[in-house]
Amino acid sequence: MMDAVLESMPPQVLIGLVTLTIVVLARLRPRAVRVRRLVIGPAIVMLVGGFFLLPSLMAPVQGDPLATVSVAVVDVVLTAVLAIARGATVEVREGGDGGAQYRYTGLTVLLWAVSVVLRFALAYLGGELGASPAVTEDSVLLTLGIALLVQNLVVVRRASRMSFVAPVGA
Repeated sequence: MMDAVLESMPPQVLIGLVTLTIVVLARLRPRAVRVRRLVIGPAIVMLVGGFFLLPSLMAPVQGDPLATVSVAVVDVVLTAVLAIARGATVEVREGGDGGAQYRYTGLTVLLWAVSVVLRFALAYLGGELGASPAVTEDSVLLTLGIALLVQNLVVVRRASRMSFVAPVGA
């Protein structure tokens, strides 16, 4: 059963799930707030996502245009709202060196799970409505990168508001 699910899953979806699992597990432990790392990591995920999305964008238009645009808009809004909410649930505190540290909380992990379930539901609904695979499958890593970037920017902003100076060059 699990083999069949994995075999039918597009590679970008599988890569996205593995990437997300690694990120969540790593961030359960306190980590220093380093602006460069919190921006570069998501940027790399977005670049890889763009690589996977590019063939869909270069191909002739597939799917119902209205369904495709609708799914894309809902996806962007959901991604941003959930990323902001997750960023607000991340624990930010002063570290031993006087800089900021952050770590995921149980609520952050729960919101990631909700995000994944909603993304799968939206992809399924988009497929049923005839939306292009570009927005239902091929954009997964790009969307994950955007979600991580928005969430991380919320964390950095919270750390800076708490008077913890986040080193830009670190």
